[in-house]
Amino acid sequence: MDGGLNALLQSIGPLLATLMIAAALIILWRRSRSVWLIVALVSELVNLGFRGVIAIAPELARSTPLFFSIWLLCSIAFAAGLLGYAIESTQKSSP
Repeated sequence: MDGGLNALLQSIGPLLATLMIAAALIILWRRSRSVWLIVALVSELVNLGFRGVIAIAPELARSTPLFFSIWLLCSIAFAAGLLGYAIESTQKSSP
């Protein structure tokens, strides 16, 4: 039973985390309308698509050499969007 629960958490956990991050980005965007949050949100949704490909067609991910490189670039774009928003909101709140 523990093995089944562990496997379920390992497969659903990243999906739930991605969906919660996307929801948080949407809530923040509704408040500030920052382009940086759109960059982060789109990147996170693309990351969700990559997770879906791995879940549905893992052989495609293994057979495509650039798959993980492109996925990494999407993660970097997410981080850049979040950092850009942090810098933008910090500059707005400075006197």
